[in-house]
Amino acid sequence: MTSPMPTMAAYERALLERLWAYADGHLAGHLDGGRREGRPPVLAKGREALNVVVPDVSEAEAVRALMPGKERHLHYGSMKSSQALAQSIFGLLLIRGRLDLLAGLEAECGRPAFFADASGWTGRLEHEVESLEERRKTSVDVWLKGPEGARVAVECKFAENEFGRCSRPRLRPGDSGYPEQLCDGSYSVQRGRTTRCSLSEIGIRYWDYLPALFDWPADVDHALCPFGETYQIGRNALAATVGDDESVDPGRGHVLIVYDARNPAFADNGRSDRQWRMALDACRVPGLLRRVTWQRILGVLAADASMTRLLVALEAKYGLFPDTRGMTAASRETIPRD
Repeated sequence: MTSPMPTMAAYERALLERLWAYADGHLAGHLDGGRREGRPPVLAKGREALNVVVPDVSEAEAVRALMPGKERHLHYGSMKSSQALAQSIFGLLLIRGRLDLLAGLEAECGRPAFFADASGWTGRLEHEVESLEERRKTSVDVWLKGPEGARVAVECKFAENEFGRCSRPRLRPGDSGYPEQLCDGSYSVQRGRTTRCSLSEIGIRYWDYLPALFDWPADVDHALCPFGETYQIGRNALAATVGDDESVDPGRGHVLIVYDARNPAFADNGRSDRQWRMALDACRVPGLLRRVTWQRILGVLAADASMTRLLVALEAKYGLFPDTRGMTAASRETIPRD
């Protein structure tokens, strides 16, 4: 019998306890001095790069250089940062040229999470999308490019309790775009505009392409905008399929969501899971949206002995441990134990 999924509060308490224990043992003197209660450890200004786990000191500079300061999220220095976690894992694979370790890993839908064969694939962190005429460009956490223009847009989550939603219905006085872009949450002409989406009104091209990917017709009203709750997922889908020539090709690539299997928001009917299901149920393109856990990724990395020190460090800091389903018995024996 499987154990019941903990509440979000219980998950966060256990995670904070783990992160503070790691910080006390490994990062004493490098924190910002903020309170401990109900808050993750946060690296002091100028020390944020230490949030990236790089077990081999000879590789630390190269891995940490993959995320310049201008590309770091606001809370990059927080030890809950999914961006720092992504850099720790994908950054090391990129520096070592070991994307091949990800080949053949299955997503939850049974398709390859990344690719079946790593030949010809390259990658980078924080890729900005240029094809959507955005004021603030979509930035893909991990961007993988393969033969014949194939691409994978990887969205990395960790302790987050939801995907990003459209901010237009939540604009307040003083916010950029208020009141001209304020939206009531419907997809309809409102507030004197000529288009149904306030973002379309300022030239952003999401709705030029979304109907090719999702059952969301652009030429009719929607009482509740279907893109509002699925905004971050949808933007990644556009990143994966809209080319530099501004054409949409549904077969060009796919989105991969990476998440913590312990996070209740991603469990059945959790907040993030509901957003995911809304997008998945409306998706017109088989395989466009895929999911896999960090634990499954670590499971395939565990088959390579050169990754052992990274796995030990990730277990110590985050409590992440490889999910070895589908691995051979011999491969399981290479996994580090407490």
